[in-house]
Amino acid sequence: MRDLLLITGIPGTGKTCYADKFAKEFGFLHHDFEDQQTLNRFVANPAEFIRELFNEKKNVVVTWGFNPDDEPSLSIVQLLRSVGFNWIWFDGNRPVALREFQKRATVQEIDLYVQMYRIEKSRVVERLKPTVINSFDYDGQFKPAEELLAEIRATYIGGPAHANLERHPLSG
Repeated sequence: MRDLLLITGIPGTGKTCYADKFAKEFGFLHHDFEDQQTLNRFVANPAEFIRELFNEKKNVVVTWGFNPDDEPSLSIVQLLRSVGFNWIWFDGNRPVALREFQKRATVQEIDLYVQMYRIEKSRVVERLKPTVINSFDYDGQFKPAEELLAEIRATYIGGPAHANLERHPLSG
């Protein structure tokens, strides 16, 4: 049994940072769909991409700040769920997320507000019901990676979505 995580959520909640820590500290294979080349490779041949992930025989985390009102994006999310990915939605203290987003300074602040509007308007969390995890502690700091991973695992270990990839039809 391996961990297959799709981490999405509101901007500024540490999706990519946590995935990088999961890779470095716990041996996860990390694919960031914010990297256009990675996303294009997936879109060009999803079955091949997924087969490669399965053949790696590692825990996998995919991160993506997708547009929640874009049907092709939602189709990708649903495809990953259908092959055993556990969909985790990072949320939490919105003012703290805004602060963290502003620290990055890689994207204009207006983009944060546009994305938040799209998330709220699409009602993606209410409609599609990912597992919602607050990535911040009570003091407005990011939770330690080990603690957050344990919290994530507690939501699905032993459940039907905990993947046995060796028996999955796309595993080759």
